[in-house]
Amino acid sequence: MVRQTLTTVGSDPDCHLVLTDAPALAPRHAQFKESSAGVFLSALTPEAAILRNGAPLTDTVRLVHDDQLDLGGLLIQFQEIIAPHTRLEPSPGLIQPITLLLAIVILVVEAVMLGFMFDWRTRLITPDAEARDLAWAEEYRAQVEAEKEAKLKNGEAPASSVIVLPGTTDTAPPHATATNHAAEDGTRPDEPPTSAAAAVLDVADFQPADTNLALIELPPVSAADPAIAAAQRTLAEATAAAQFADYARAFRLLNQIHQDQPGFLPAHVEHARLLETRGNLDEAYRRWGVVLGVAAPGSPFRARAERERQRLAELRELQSRIPQTSAGAAPGTWPRQVRIAPPQLQRMPADEDVAEMRVLDAELALAPDAKLFKNAAIQVFVTFYDVDPSGDVRPTRALVPTSPIALGQAFADRRSVPLHATYVVPRGLREQELRETGRHSEFYGYTLHVFAGQTLQDAAAKPKKLLDLPIHVPAPAGEP
Repeated sequence: MVRQTLTTVGSDPDCHLVLTDAPALAPRHAQFKESSAGVFLSALTPEAAILRNGAPLTDTVRLVHDDQLDLGGLLIQFQEIIAPHTRLEPSPGLIQPITLLLAIVILVVEAVMLGFMFDWRTRLITPDAEARDLAWAEEYRAQVEAEKEAKLKNGEAPASSVIVLPGTTDTAPPHATATNHAAEDGTRPDEPPTSAAAAVLDVADFQPADTNLALIELPPVSAADPAIAAAQRTLAEATAAAQFADYARAFRLLNQIHQDQPGFLPAHVEHARLLETRGNLDEAYRRWGVVLGVAAPGSPFRARAERERQRLAELRELQSRIPQTSAGAAPGTWPRQVRIAPPQLQRMPADEDVAEMRVLDAELALAPDAKLFKNAAIQVFVTFYDVDPSGDVRPTRALVPTSPIALGQAFADRRSVPLHATYVVPRGLREQELRETGRHSEFYGYTLHVFAGQTLQDAAAKPKKLLDLPIHVPAPAGEP
């Protein structure tokens, strides 16, 4: 059969398929039309007789393979060029049998292992071997008991009471004799014996772990003294508060120790260190003087206090020699071997005691080509400014760190140093200023000037026009 998109059948020579053997065939009898859905048959002449599988054709119909057509007495069989295949049953192949075989093998192996584990003692440990092991254990136990009894009769301590750790000495604990012979040295007989672990710690020669506290080594104190133990706990809380920049709590805890235990030197050392960190060199100098008055002659605390007071005296003298010159005169001439990273100023929420609080965070860093400063004394002048409605800018009367902040030889072992400063306005301060000056003040800005020795290295300000003002040098303590 001819196959194309549109095929007309009839006796007319213009038809695609011209048939002359059927006398009842019309000139244009039928039409075959192929589309993506299949081949469709329709009549072109209404009176033309078309039978499909013996049934008259009344409308366009889709043909299927092996349809029998009668066109005006001419029999035609319709066949697809590619006949539909017979549906084949799927074959299981080898995967399913192999999988079933593996499952059976696994089940068999597990059953064998369960049977072996059910009676494993009789298979692995024979009765003779178990009897020999039990006999040896009883013999060893009897030997150990006999050695203990012999040592007790001779007045020796049993070997099990001695603990040997790496880093300990071979000498016996000094309190061991007192524990074993309490009646001879006057110790109460009902006093509980010292534990073996405590005895080991008493004679250990290894160094204690570094707790990262900025304190010198603590004096030997008895843990049995509850007052000293409480002072040590409070000192640990104060140090932790200082590490989180809660200086108010740290100083409050230190003052509590001074009141309860005035002679507890580690608290005075930490107090002096925090005062210097906050830039209050005068108070730090006086606190080291307290250590000198309390520490015994020849003690490490007294020697350190003398060194620190000498160092602080030199720093205070250096501060007095720093010139009060304009920082903005020639910024291009600054050495900038120590540079100020861009500061960040954050405003903190107010509370029942503080009306306004701001925190200034900055970082001092050595320039990549800086070659000195290992022995250079670094000082930072931090000044906060207020402004009144008339536009008059002046240093604030709020609570701020004592300026300058002395960092000492900050770059001796590092190339960057963090810097923190706070601006705190207690409640009632603004009202007091208004009563005293008749002007209302509010926060305006800040300046930072960093010195190495007497040389100005770098400066920063917000707003920048504050750099045109002279460096503010506060009056010494006690002066108006």
